[in-house]
Amino acid sequence: MGMKTKIPLIKPFVGKEELLEVKAVLESGWLSQGEAMRSFEKELGTYLGARHVVSTSSCTTALSLAIEALRLKPRSEVIVPDFTHPATANVVSRAGLAPVIADVRLDTYGISVDALKRSITSRTSAIIAVHPFGHPFELDEVRELASGRGLELIEDAATAIGTKYKGNLIGKSGRAVCFSFHPRKLLTTGEGGCLATDDDGVAELARAMRSHGEVKDASGSHFVYNGLNYRLSDVNAALGLAQLRKIGALMTRRRKMAKVYKDGIVADRIRATPPIEEAYGYHTYQSYVVRLDNSADRDRCKSRLKEEFGIETQVGTYSLHMQPAFAKCRGSALENGSRLYRSTLTLPLYHTLSDVDQTFVISALGKVVGRDPGSN
Repeated sequence: MGMKTKIPLIKPFVGKEELLEVKAVLESGWLSQGEAMRSFEKELGTYLGARHVVSTSSCTTALSLAIEALRLKPRSEVIVPDFTHPATANVVSRAGLAPVIADVRLDTYGISVDALKRSITSRTSAIIAVHPFGHPFELDEVRELASGRGLELIEDAATAIGTKYKGNLIGKSGRAVCFSFHPRKLLTTGEGGCLATDDDGVAELARAMRSHGEVKDASGSHFVYNGLNYRLSDVNAALGLAQLRKIGALMTRRRKMAKVYKDGIVADRIRATPPIEEAYGYHTYQSYVVRLDNSADRDRCKSRLKEEFGIETQVGTYSLHMQPAFAKCRGSALENGSRLYRSTLTLPLYHTLSDVDQTFVISALGKVVGRDPGSN
């Protein structure tokens, strides 16, 4: 028997504001596709600076809608990063397209522009690039590459609500930017997501496809497309409304806690590399993912933190080409994705995590990972 969990990986930050919004929805008697959903989409669009926000049941369904709304060529190839959650590539396979796996940068965990260039063929129709853990990928370079080759760009911004690239919020502009509002995210609706777009046609088709392919006009409803139910309920949207109204405070607190971790890891000379923030980026630290020294056994460190200290951690994320579901996908030179999959660790990070708790986590990490000579 291991030690009881003292510090969990995550605790969603919800309170009376969320209760009041959900109560109003329950009392309204309108639980789906009602005023709360419309208000959430409108306020989120205003916050992001996006022309359209189409709420969905998850980021996965938002990505699926993006693929359909962009009308990608049947049986074409879509490039995805190696170091990401399987959802990024699952939506490609489920659409009858072929995922092509490209390597990532070792420092930011974002997709490598050089690897992208090497992965493009005559069969490529799109790139799905991930903003990893709250840090933006090299958006200008990837956009320029995509437009220059006639490719669509889908931004998997599952972890990037509030993230900025060169001063602009992710989602402010783009044909298809997909967010997640899962409980581990900075802003949560319980389960949920959205597609943000500045393209009227993409928004119109996505709205129809998320609701069984239905299009309404003066004469009534018409089922024009073969869509499915990807809708976000008003109960979930109500949570999102309350969360959105305090997102500034949530981000400020998270960045402060990230600095505590970084300063502690560096000061104690712990054999782990903290996440970086490039000059072009504003990191929201949806997850605080460190890269352990090559000498460390990540899985053993993870187990020891839980068993000996009661600290819950998680792997950074997954290397797609090392998962059985993607073993047959095309990809080459995926060394960084493999290394990150084996060496990254997500530390606890949530709004109510105290300085004392963080100091305890830093101390425990040093004990299980080790410190460089000369440290205290």
